Amino acid sequence: MESMVQKTLLELAREAIQSALLSEATPLADRLKDENRIPYTLEMGLFVTLKTKGGALRGCIGNLWGRGPLYQEVPSLALQAAFSDPRFHPVAKDELASLCIDISLLSSMQSIDDWSAIRLGRDGVLLTHGYHRSVFLPQVATEQGWDLPTLLSNLSTKAGLWPNAYQDAACHFEVFQAEVFGEPTL
Repeated sequence: MESMVQKTLLELAREAIQSALLSEATPLADRLKDENRIPYTLEMGLFVTLKTKGGALRGCIGNLWGRGPLYQEVPSLALQAAFSDPRFHPVAKDELASLCIDISLLSSMQSIDDWSAIRLGRDGVLLTHGYHRSVFLPQVATEQGWDLPTLLSNLSTKAGLWPNAYQDAACHFEVFQAEVFGEPTL
């Protein structure tokens, strides 16, 4: 998406968090809802990731498939990342200025037959094994410095499985790509 749309989506996410913390209005969200125009009406999988200015993860929530228009889902997921990610305590008012927001817009899922076809740094991965599921966005392996077996081992563990579960023939893999953009970190 063009940079102006990216900037608007980032502003939309920040507005939602700021509104919740400071009891402010949401004029951008209201305007985009009223305008009801593409690309803000597109439905696609997306994640909102919150980091500190130093780059430490502060919250991340998303959907792999579109559940509503971007103008609705971006603020909803921003709020969930800020206040409902079970790995972190809710964001406080004094953190708002030091919070950096990233948005990942996801392509559609593609099944693959062999995990060795996963392209590190380009593909996000969804692992499914029975009722166990886990996902990593494309940028996770690069950010963590992982090779493919390390990525898949961590993906297996995240799903509640043993580290080498990804080698089990019962594992199913789907890949996707993401357009990732965000506010600058220091």
